[in-house]
Amino acid sequence: MLKEKRHELILKDLDNYGFTQVSKLKDLLSVTDMTVRRDLKELEEQNLLIRVHGGAKSLEKALPREFSNEEKMLKNKDKKEYIGKLIANTIKDGEIVFLGAGTTIEYASEFLEGKQCRIYTNSLYLFNKLNKIKSIKLNLVGGEFREITGAFVGSMAIDFAKKTTFSKAFIGVNGIDEGLAYTYSVDEGLLQEIILDNAKKAYIIADSSKIGRKDFYSFYEIKNSQLISDKYMSRDDKNIIKKYTKLIN
Repeated sequence: MLKEKRHELILKDLDNYGFTQVSKLKDLLSVTDMTVRRDLKELEEQNLLIRVHGGAKSLEKALPREFSNEEKMLKNKDKKEYIGKLIANTIKDGEIVFLGAGTTIEYASEFLEGKQCRIYTNSLYLFNKLNKIKSIKLNLVGGEFREITGAFVGSMAIDFAKKTTFSKAFIGVNGIDEGLAYTYSVDEGLLQEIILDNAKKAYIIADSSKIGRKDFYSFYEIKNSQLISDKYMSRDDKNIIKKYTKLIN
């Protein structure tokens, strides 16, 4: 099918439903995930749609918003649990670790029992879960509180991050596209960039649904880190990620 015809069908589907998914378009157009994402990117560049998690929205229905922690916890639960276990297995006894805000990283708390390490986090939600694990020496990084994500950000948190070196840092993202990691909040992104730069080993955390997606703010080049994701990532997406960095899944 010619590209022009694919674009026509994508826009028609958006006109009918307001939202469309990559998985749906893949079947509709009989092409790969990579081709669908490339088409969506081109249409977005023409200001004909807006890409979102898992697909695209029509311009009329694409008012951006940030999802709450409770909403995110319910999305892709199996993938997040899988990644949480990978994160926990990566953390070794005696290490000083930073675990960032985000529901995927929160799932790591279910697999950290017995770990003898020191953990810093700017996530109130994660702090409350890790506080139940007696073997962990736990520290909460303070600052300005963002209630929607449960994260502390701002100048106080940044000042702390600039003066600190971690054995490993794990930072969750809302999207990865063309080698860049994306988040919604500029304040969170600025803090996360410093933490990743100051870690001896930096890890970006993203489930497979976030590959090929953008959000409001790009804050990090993934080539400077390793990417931890899940086993459900498509072959096309794996090949894309491996052009930029090491993939752990």
